Amino acid sequence: MLNARTPVIIPSEIQSREFDAKLLLACVLAERGFPCIVGSRNEIHMAIGRLPRSIYIGKDVRHSSDRISGILKRLGHVIIALDEEAQFYFSRAQYLRSRVSRPALRATTALMAWGPDNALAWRESPHYHGVPIHETGNPRVDMMRPELRPYFAADVEDLTRRFGRFLLINTNFGSLNHFFPNLTPLKAPERPEPPPQGADWATGLAHHRYGIFRAFQSLVPVLAARHPQTPIVIRPHPAENHETWWQAAGGAANVHVLHEGNVVPWLLASQAVIHNGCTTGLEAYVLGARPIAFRPFTSPTYDLELPNSLSHEVFDQAALLAAIDGVLDGRFADDDEQARARRALLDRHIAAIDGKLAVERIADVVEGVEKAHGGRYSPGLGTRLVGRMSAEWRSLQKRRDASKPRHKSNIAYTRHRFPGIELPEVQQRIDVYGRILGRFGRVRADDIDDNIFRIGLAG
Repeated sequence: MLNARTPVIIPSEIQSREFDAKLLLACVLAERGFPCIVGSRNEIHMAIGRLPRSIYIGKDVRHSSDRISGILKRLGHVIIALDEEAQFYFSRAQYLRSRVSRPALRATTALMAWGPDNALAWRESPHYHGVPIHETGNPRVDMMRPELRPYFAADVEDLTRRFGRFLLINTNFGSLNHFFPNLTPLKAPERPEPPPQGADWATGLAHHRYGIFRAFQSLVPVLAARHPQTPIVIRPHPAENHETWWQAAGGAANVHVLHEGNVVPWLLASQAVIHNGCTTGLEAYVLGARPIAFRPFTSPTYDLELPNSLSHEVFDQAALLAAIDGVLDGRFADDDEQARARRALLDRHIAAIDGKLAVERIADVVEGVEKAHGGRYSPGLGTRLVGRMSAEWRSLQKRRDASKPRHKSNIAYTRHRFPGIELPEVQQRIDVYGRILGRFGRVRADDIDDNIFRIGLAG
């Protein structure tokens, strides 16, 4: 492979959510001559002390990224970052508190925003240090655009063959129903009632979210009984415990609890998508699917505006059931005024819905960073040695924690988020991109390590 340009590292935390889109970005960069390293974020970080200095594309600027950001800088990597969840927040102030950390933000050389709203939020952060903010959009949205939907055609056909006309319930209750219950950050209130007067923010959020959580659990058997011949697929958030939803189904034969592959084909194949404040509300809207926001409890403080407002909203179980009846009977429709309002809302939040793909815009940013910085830093030998030792020490700690039951670094949870992929499948996905877009004919994948791949041009 040709390696004339600066390497680019593109880690993926949640395989089903990000890997396809980040592989597409790697293909675009490889086509421009950049050798790319893609794969599991956890595995890449474990190996970071042995990987070449690069332009590193971070997935967020949260406090949890502070330590690895410091290691990357000491090793000589240039960090540019997006935020995979920047569009989904309770308030601007809460977003800045929870998802923008001073060390992680200040380690960046450039930022890539989903759209105008995300860019404005970063500029309002007290930690913003003046680096360029580019409204690139997110590669995950590229995967939903008409020109790339054929990538999922075989998956849509398979799902239709397996389930026929099915309903999809997407849940996002990881903070209440964690894969490891001891890691659940929001504890259940003792009684299902409004929060006490003067309750702090976290207590109020717990009361609100648990009310919605219970309403979804109650909905499942009712919906299953109302439409016994219609398969109902519950797709929990990657951080969630599936057993909770099996219990909610109560043995109903038409209920399936699954988290398989990218969500896009599931959205395209479904008759309707039921959610509350879930990313899939936005994704379903962009895809032209039918998102329905089930909002049995509402709060201007604790609800996520964007995915709910891009959906058909219902506010009790009876209205939800009526909406589903309409979908299955072919009577479901929104009016033109609602459609215009939703598109205007989307444009405030998401760039690259049309025109130049987000991956091309991000590749432009990478080229600009390479030109401005030579593609990498050159810290002194002592700094690099400290970075190497810090990286190895972190890896040792992670390996130790991987065997600890119910630890956030436990291998079972890591594999739950990134189950793994083999080299032939990575190349097969690149070839599918090539057939759809008429490009990438010389782009090849090679193994570096388990779940880490080099994407570049064949010599």
